[in-house]
Amino acid sequence: MDWFGGLKVLSLETRRGPEMATLIEKYGGVAVAVPSMREDKQDISERLNDFVQRVKARPERQVLVCMTGIGTRLFLQDLQKYDAAVYAQLQGVRLLSRGTKPSQALKALGFAAVTAARPHTYREVQDSLQDMELRGQEVTILEYGDPTPAPLVAALREAGAAVFPIPVYRCLPPEDPRPLQAAVRGVVAGEYQVLLLSSGTQAVHFLHCARDLGLEQELRRGLKGMVVASIGPACSEALGELRLPFDLEANPHKMGILVRAAAERANLLLERKRERVV
Repeated sequence: MDWFGGLKVLSLETRRGPEMATLIEKYGGVAVAVPSMREDKQDISERLNDFVQRVKARPERQVLVCMTGIGTRLFLQDLQKYDAAVYAQLQGVRLLSRGTKPSQALKALGFAAVTAARPHTYREVQDSLQDMELRGQEVTILEYGDPTPAPLVAALREAGAAVFPIPVYRCLPPEDPRPLQAAVRGVVAGEYQVLLLSSGTQAVHFLHCARDLGLEQELRRGLKGMVVASIGPACSEALGELRLPFDLEANPHKMGILVRAAAERANLLLERKRERVV
């Protein structure tokens, strides 16, 4: 199989950009990895204190929802330094993990959690929580770079729970916007054939960058002529909300599978797109 066969593949991955580029090249693509965000740790001292007081006063009412591996590790590290006794007390608190990464972060620190069902979107988190008796419970949500989805908060409050989101970190645009701007212009100019997206936030920042350049509509047109691959349902859902097209979704929802699936199908999908244009 020729895999990508020399197609130019754009990735907006930041933290694992070099790894993504290596995978693309392994499958015969010309890799361009452009950082689309930066992870900015937030000052959570006041919310951390509030959480500690809730656990001390009403431990039986606490539910801790871990939406992200990074956020979970950062929060628990801060908690252990702030109050080691409450950190140890988490062994008796109900813990819910959104997916594999927060589950692994918890396990590495000696904690066990219920893991929401696949595909690990906020809807599965909501379903898992609603399987519990929520009336009178206090649900703390460790956010994953973006605010907790409003429908999840509303559903929990309607079920009688108090909700306490904690923004452990935020995903902000990159400090140097020039590489992302160049990627926008490259899509507009037709330089790339494939776009790989491993989070919805990447798409949000890409679209915002195009808007700032006055190229939003041109970017949207350019993407229609490319193969856009999503890493999974949460990313695909974000693309739908942004009214951005995507052509395939990785399953299982992992980076290596994303690259392989795109490499397998990109040339055929591009051929079909060209036939429709003709």
